[in-house]
Amino acid sequence: MASVTGADRPRKKIQRKRLPVAPYFVALLLVLAVLWVAALAGSGWKFPTPKLGLDLQGGLSMTLTAYQQGSEEPPSAETMEQARQIIEGRVNSTGVSEPEVYVEGTENIVVNVAGDDIDEQALRDVGAPAELRFRIVTNSVADTSKLEDALAEETPTEEPTDGASETPTAESSEGAASEAPADDAATETPSEDASEEGTGNGQAATTDEVAETLDDVWAKVGPDAAAAAQALTAAPDEATSLILEPFGTLKPEEVALLPATVQFYLPQITCETLDARPPGAVQQADIEVAACSAPEAASADQPDLTFQYKYLLQPATVLGSDVTSADVGTDQANLNQFVVNVQFSAEGADKWSALTTQNLQSQVAIVLDNEVVSAPTIQEVSSNSTQISGEFTAAEANQLADQLNFGSLPTNFVVETVNEVTATLGVDQLEAGLLAMVVGLILVFLYCMVYYRLMGFVVLGSLIVATAVLYPTVGLLGSQIGLTLTLAGIAGFVVSIGIMADSFVVYFERIKEEMAGGRSARSAVPRAWVRARRTILSAAAVSMISAIVLYILAIGPVRAFAFALGLSTLVDMLVVFLFTHPIAEYLSRGNVLNKPSLSGLHTKTASTAAGEAAAKG
Repeated sequence: MASVTGADRPRKKIQRKRLPVAPYFVALLLVLAVLWVAALAGSGWKFPTPKLGLDLQGGLSMTLTAYQQGSEEPPSAETMEQARQIIEGRVNSTGVSEPEVYVEGTENIVVNVAGDDIDEQALRDVGAPAELRFRIVTNSVADTSKLEDALAEETPTEEPTDGASETPTAESSEGAASEAPADDAATETPSEDASEEGTGNGQAATTDEVAETLDDVWAKVGPDAAAAAQALTAAPDEATSLILEPFGTLKPEEVALLPATVQFYLPQITCETLDARPPGAVQQADIEVAACSAPEAASADQPDLTFQYKYLLQPATVLGSDVTSADVGTDQANLNQFVVNVQFSAEGADKWSALTTQNLQSQVAIVLDNEVVSAPTIQEVSSNSTQISGEFTAAEANQLADQLNFGSLPTNFVVETVNEVTATLGVDQLEAGLLAMVVGLILVFLYCMVYYRLMGFVVLGSLIVATAVLYPTVGLLGSQIGLTLTLAGIAGFVVSIGIMADSFVVYFERIKEEMAGGRSARSAVPRAWVRARRTILSAAAVSMISAIVLYILAIGPVRAFAFALGLSTLVDMLVVFLFTHPIAEYLSRGNVLNKPSLSGLHTKTASTAAGEAAAKG
């Protein structure tokens, strides 16, 4: 019986396992469906529109300048960076869309917020020091200067008869009618002329220059006014008030230099002036200070008529640094009233316990920056916590709690400028960016059509699918986490077109190499995918690492560019794995890719080229 060698054995036909492409397309359709439904739901079942950044839609730009009273040295770089992080956290807590907060120069912090519905006052408040102090009240008095001014403006403009006085007096502001004699001279109120005449009695004429030291302030008001102010232990009488008139011309920066007793007792120094003092005017904990409460309505019928309480306060022993956490609650006695619940640290609890023990039935002022938030009477000894109430709205209570939780700023800031940024230039830049993106897409498509022919339509389909994935993703992130599309972000998306084209080129070139070895498209496509996949993933990993490092280390527009680049890279991987590869696998099962005139994937092998050369020879 003849033996059968291996060469004589019949060869088994090797059947390559086909890649099931249907699950890939189904997965892609599910991803698209979920993204678009989520984006539509996030936009209130309207067509999702990405939120535009400050450079594209306009908004507010605020510049904060560091203010250090008594020092001309700028804050350190570490202090400014710490302040920037705290301010950024405060801005984020207000719910605005992707704010841009960065340090400019050595003493400025710029806050850019996009949108046309930004609360300017809330934006200004993010630069407040948020220094919390608990101070025992030494004395208090009602400041009705605003109320008197408002009543004066509301006085009926009837023509006076018999030379009656048109100027409301103190009695008229309290509701009593003012009856004046016919003699005009008797009805004249002390005016600027009187204070100018006073300059001849040892009072200095006022100047526009801002005094920088206490001695400069004394010199500015004159020796008589300075001596009278320093001798005060109670509210001045009428004659003394005339001598103290020069204090009414002082600027808030100059008033901040005066002793607390002078700020409190002088009627010329109103709460309006005290509230306008630079940030941190009452920040020093170990000295006596003067501060005012928030305006209160004089009557429920006329909420615009307000007055304030002016307080003389003892040094603070319990500080904001003794607070560990703060949250918003409601007053148990009035559920419509919002309060801020404060928890103390172990050391803070001991300080608060000592304060409440030693000052039962005394008022304790809760001072935030330059304002007395509330001044309740201590009814019982407490230690671990307390409650801050002050006629808060829900937004104000949340803002105060956020400020306490984020901590006080390491230095004081003043609002230098708040500018409204128009979107005129941004619209032009947006149009230019979109034009660049469209031109890039067209050039990539034309290149692939010329070089890869029919496979160019695979590239076009992949780019369309990528756009269909990317657009709802950006819209969804905008509605859910406040992601805004900036010009730098558009640049990141434009750059990602090149990265996506690289994935196509790597894959198609691997197919060409396999087909150059004599394999058919059916055999070349899966083999090329195994090898190209590693290269594509490696390139994507490098792009993602670059994007992550940029996002972590950079600020401002660079972070927007990094985010767009990283997001586009993820979308690129999704499209290549769920669309480009499956569609190429599907096309390889027919004869289209095997035709050189259609696919553009054919390259002559070395043996074929040699044979043709020999035939010509």
